[in-house]
Amino acid sequence: MLNNTKEVDKQDIINYRKQLEVNVNAKEVFSALNENLHLWWSKTSNTEFKAGGQFTIHFENNYWWTFKIVEYTPNKELVWKCIGGEPDFNKEWIGHVLHWKIEEQNGKTLINFHQVGLTPNINCYEICSTTWDHYITNSLKGFLETNK
Repeated sequence: MLNNTKEVDKQDIINYRKQLEVNVNAKEVFSALNENLHLWWSKTSNTEFKAGGQFTIHFENNYWWTFKIVEYTPNKELVWKCIGGEPDFNKEWIGHVLHWKIEEQNGKTLINFHQVGLTPNINCYEICSTTWDHYITNSLKGFLETNK
């Protein structure tokens, strides 16, 4: 029988995670995850990039999410909590926590992304995890390393 700690650890393993190493400094990564979201992810509005602030991200298919910025540690860490979304497909994300950790080492930066709540047991897992793979591996990395 598993104790509660092991059950939490097991659940944590199935949440979506992505790690990326880029050839830029932590400051550039942090900027991409804030005021430059619109250059690699999608259009933003109602932006207030600071602890306690929020932003809304919009996509061409009329999907959108609003995030509250829970943790804002420049060049090191960001935590966003999804507080709204439309249409129904996106409402699965409400309550999810998106965690970005940034670590500069040897002239490169390691980005660790973790979305608590994006697990295989929700309807959008396959499309959302595949889309995150694209945005993080292609869009974010491409923006950081080639679109300066």
